[in-house]
Amino acid sequence: MKGFLVLLSSLFLIASSCMAQYDILILKKNNRTQQSFFTGSEMTFTTATGFYHAYVTSIERDSVFLIQYDIRQIPTSLGVYVLDTLARYNFGINYHDITGFDKMTNKFDWSASGGALFGGGVLLTTVGLGTWIFTKPNTRYYASPSLVIGSAILAGIGYLMLKSSNKGRRLGKKYMLQYIKMK
Repeated sequence: MKGFLVLLSSLFLIASSCMAQYDILILKKNNRTQQSFFTGSEMTFTTATGFYHAYVTSIERDSVFLIQYDIRQIPTSLGVYVLDTLARYNFGINYHDITGFDKMTNKFDWSASGGALFGGGVLLTTVGLGTWIFTKPNTRYYASPSLVIGSAILAGIGYLMLKSSNKGRRLGKKYMLQYIKMK
């Protein structure tokens, strides 16, 4: 019975040591882990050549092997749109080529709101200045100075919201990508 248990435990140890262990990429901010990437995880990143949203198939020897799906809406014969996978792209990239990561949060989008506020403020300011300059006071189309000043302030607030929005996590001073080899 002891021989059987020794044989069973040795087979278990051999099998567990032969199992594939994949490498890991860790995104750190000021030496604190922000996000980990491993086989099966989702990555949204930028390189010098473009923007990618893909799933990690493996990480080996400083290379990240990814799979990207091209999913689009296709109309059916009933006039209803369904999602369909048109293509699947397998590619690999050296992790040194990654220049930054996109924020993966479901929070409020300040840049979109700032863009809308900036565009509306500029439009109202332009139209208000045009009517303020070219029409007579106390007529139907005359824009009051308070409207022009208020819309200019809204455009300024929208610009500040647009510029203060987070543009992602660029690798460099604060963020670094660390490669960890497993066995």
